[in-house]
Amino acid sequence: MTRRKINSEDPAVHAVYMNWLAQLVGMICPRNLFLILGRGSGKTNDILTDRLMDICYDMPGAPIALVGDTYDNLSKNILPSLLDGLNRKGWVENVHYVVDREPPEVTEDMRQAAPPELRSQLWTPYNRILSYKRKIIFFTGTNITLVSLDRPSSAAGNSYVHLIGDEAKFFPPHKLAKMTKALRGYFVKYGKSVYYRGQTFLTDMPNPNHVGEYDWILKQFSRMNVKDIMMVIKTAFVLNDVRQEVAVAKCDYNTKELANKEKLLKRWEERFNLVRRNSTFCYVASSYINSDILRPEYFADEFEGDLDDVKISILSTKPRLAAGNMFYAGIGSKHFYNDGTSPKYADYFGTRENEDCRVLRYLIPDKPLDVSIDFGNMMSMVVGQEQGEYFRCLKNLYTLPPAWIRELADKFLAFFKAHEHKVINLYYDRAGNQYQKVKQDSAGKLKAALEKDAMGNSTGWRVNLESRNQPTIYTYDEYDFMLEVMAERSPKLPKVRIDMYHCRELKASLEMAETKIIEVRGRKKVSKKKTSEKLPFHRLPMESTNFSDSFKYMLMRKKWLQQVKAHASGVSLPIG
Repeated sequence: MTRRKINSEDPAVHAVYMNWLAQLVGMICPRNLFLILGRGSGKTNDILTDRLMDICYDMPGAPIALVGDTYDNLSKNILPSLLDGLNRKGWVENVHYVVDREPPEVTEDMRQAAPPELRSQLWTPYNRILSYKRKIIFFTGTNITLVSLDRPSSAAGNSYVHLIGDEAKFFPPHKLAKMTKALRGYFVKYGKSVYYRGQTFLTDMPNPNHVGEYDWILKQFSRMNVKDIMMVIKTAFVLNDVRQEVAVAKCDYNTKELANKEKLLKRWEERFNLVRRNSTFCYVASSYINSDILRPEYFADEFEGDLDDVKISILSTKPRLAAGNMFYAGIGSKHFYNDGTSPKYADYFGTRENEDCRVLRYLIPDKPLDVSIDFGNMMSMVVGQEQGEYFRCLKNLYTLPPAWIRELADKFLAFFKAHEHKVINLYYDRAGNQYQKVKQDSAGKLKAALEKDAMGNSTGWRVNLESRNQPTIYTYDEYDFMLEVMAERSPKLPKVRIDMYHCRELKASLEMAETKIIEVRGRKKVSKKKTSEKLPFHRLPMESTNFSDSFKYMLMRKKWLQQVKAHASGVSLPIG
């Protein structure tokens, strides 16, 4: 699809690279689009961005919803890629769109510079907007509302004409079904658009073996009529040829020929819109569709890692991990909760504002925090609290090289600044105690960084180091311990509950951890496979076992270890 520029008199052509699938999608322009694509295939900053620009021109002033599993994922991962794609394609912030603020006042010069068909809608949403928080307004008047599925109130009462979303594998189908009911209204204004009440969802291959990943998008493939899509493609090729003929006629300054070609173009545009009126296009593709950009070295590096991960995330094959291969075999849906965001603060923060601990619904502000840390290339921190019979993992934080202790402490201090009881009980691996005598141990450095900021000023926090003189925790002991804890048979052990949104990386780490068999003093033991910790740094948060180690240090504290050992030997110990 060729695009009109806001300055129609500018003859410059902005050329960008598009892989073959992006070009195909750009030619079909279906009403509904469902894609499962491998990592690095240009899902967000190419295909999704290009489609969004088409929608902005086709439905000026229309309200659209950008759907995500959490606002945190939307604002930190998806939205930056989307805006980067817009920038690469020539749309500049504060010139073509604004984020979290009222659009600029339209001047007569701006109106005259705009294409005639946009002048009446320029920077003016057709729908009424009461707040610009978590909104993106485009120069066409088309506006996006960021909607988080973990906060049902964020879309309550609103109507949209199109839904778009990335990382759709994290969308609970029952919540998404409620969201699709908001595709309503504005028929008189936008009912003639092919995109009206359409859906655009992209993701990499979902893994149903993981709690919180859903394969609903695979079921959408039954909606695609292949014969209809082939007719759309054939029509698109003819339309593309006609457009080229119009361009040639303009260059030749042949007025009569141009008039004939423009009439022909109008007829084929009508035919094109007709054949794709109710079209649905679905496709599964590997990362190789973007091999011209990724280069052979990228794939060579990927295939040096875990082949099971490569099959899913690169080759887009369906996962086949058996439950028996999971290191945390006892973990299930009951150990995760999805209502951990406070309704009071759900909409308090803007798109580019950093949320703080007030969004944690189950955080008890006048109780100390339990914090566990895994020191390594990626520093992984889990924050939780004992709450009666439950132990809740409320939030996880991490840093990647070159960031280290100071940066992680700053993240914690910023997020938990509003917490009232500023006491931390810190749990960690015994390696964190190395060089303790010369005050160069990692645990001691983290304690100092939490108690004093970068300028040496007191933060008001007090840190208790709970893992001094701690023995080594072996993974084969962890396997037995976690089976017992996850089974929830003993009232003397906590019932673990993990926030599936605010502890997203922890959840992924627990679900992907696999077993391996090792020999210990002549006996075979179940251990944890840790090859994922050698992945490139940017892949560690969602694909490595690092966070599961931090989780281990949190739970395998002395009092609960003793209860598990006592249960195994048939001895009853008092709680506490």
